[in-house]
Amino acid sequence: RVLIGSSNFFVNYWQIMVLGVIASAVLFRRWVLTPKGEMGWSKWLMRAPLIGQILHKAVLGRFAQSLSLALRSGVPLVQALTVIAGVVDNAYVADRIIAMRERIQKGESISRTAHATGLFTPLVLQMISVGEESGAIDRLLAETADYYQSEVDFEMKRLSDAIEPIVIIIIGIMV
Repeated sequence: RVLIGSSNFFVNYWQIMVLGVIASAVLFRRWVLTPKGEMGWSKWLMRAPLIGQILHKAVLGRFAQSLSLALRSGVPLVQALTVIAGVVDNAYVADRIIAMRERIQKGESISRTAHATGLFTPLVLQMISVGEESGAIDRLLAETADYYQSEVDFEMKRLSDAIEPIVIIIIGIMV
């Protein structure tokens, strides 16, 4: 009865369902284009099931690589953080980096401001702290970026292994 009922529903109301999906997509897109929507979506992506951890590590790797390159090139830290905020491709992370930059301008240390953002893992925080004390922050951040790149590669393989059973279950339910 459920199968026949759902079949009849899809046959009789498919036009309304298509319009609903299109309207939902358009409304979602418009919401994401607003500053509040972009921030909310970016924050949710960082915590999303399955992909959130991968995105977080990818963003941390991109941050570490960009900051390492900027510092190695002689770009002042405050200016480097401004540029990196635009590079990370995540409004939530960019906002945290801008907050970090503002606290550094007020005279706080890099490691303290990085810790206050709540964005960085203990590994990144430790590398920033050690690099700040030793004067080799660019080299340590480059190593951190390499580590996160290998972590992202590993997580992507794990994601494909996790998706396979989910797809099999969905196909089983459909059948």
